[in-house]
Amino acid sequence: MTERTVPIDRDIARQAAHWLMRMHAGRVPPTDQQACAHWRTAHPDHERAWQRVQQVQQKLGLLPTDLAMGTLNRERRHALKTLLVLATLLPAGYLTHQTISRQHWLADMRTGVGERGEHRLSDGSQLFLNTDSAVDLAFTAHERRIYLRHGELLIDSGTDKGPHAYRPLRVVTSQGVMQALGTRFSVARQDERALTRLAVLEGAVRIHTHTGATATLTAGQQVSFSSDAIGPHTKANEFAASWTRGQLAADGLPLSEFIAELSRYRHGWLRCDPDVAALRISGTFQLDNTDAILAALPHTLPVALEQRTRYWITLRRR
Repeated sequence: MTERTVPIDRDIARQAAHWLMRMHAGRVPPTDQQACAHWRTAHPDHERAWQRVQQVQQKLGLLPTDLAMGTLNRERRHALKTLLVLATLLPAGYLTHQTISRQHWLADMRTGVGERGEHRLSDGSQLFLNTDSAVDLAFTAHERRIYLRHGELLIDSGTDKGPHAYRPLRVVTSQGVMQALGTRFSVARQDERALTRLAVLEGAVRIHTHTGATATLTAGQQVSFSSDAIGPHTKANEFAASWTRGQLAADGLPLSEFIAELSRYRHGWLRCDPDVAALRISGTFQLDNTDAILAALPHTLPVALEQRTRYWITLRRR
């Protein structure tokens, strides 16, 4: 076992994260600099943890040089420190943006894998977050913006109960801006394809891509769009909002698509073999118990579960 792979004690990792954040807090008094140096030399594990936490910072860019920690509120400072500690405890090879997302951890609102969130916003809108999702809010006197950083949301737009005159409500992704026209709609980031998927359940939504393409969708329509182009309008999936009720609904859905969707709600590796991928599945399933969903599949389809661990499951033909 090399020095790079020897586990770091959690308490020492917390201390290292504390000192790193202190050293990024703007003007650092000489007494703090001396105390940090003394801590580092007090034990070899301290210096090792310090080097690791600095590596995490450099790799993930958690503490930009132009950011003084004093500008962050207490909740975000706590989230950032927690992220530093967790990343420091990981083996060095796992320090990637895919493993840990700074934007996700520091978002105004977020959910973990398998979690869902419901929030009543200050303007009266109701915001739902699906599994593994994160949003930032930017409400000003002139507009209401919701930045979808990751995952999927559903918004039931309110009548703007704030003290200002009516402010447009907009949802922003990497591909464009969607403006609500008195509506209820869902937005999902499809980052692996560099697309945003919009489904309008009530009212209408106007799309502006970042390169200037525009379109307006009305209730019952959905579309996927990139930064450059807007795809064809199709009929919105009638089950688009079922996840807000804690359900995964399917009507003749190919098993491969069903498993891909289910995998979003659980940790680990979940897949099906190509020879069962085209099997069709229908029903309404409770997302709070994905293990029960998987256990029920062999009773309705000619499949068997090959389970190496709880987090590594493959569906094969029985």
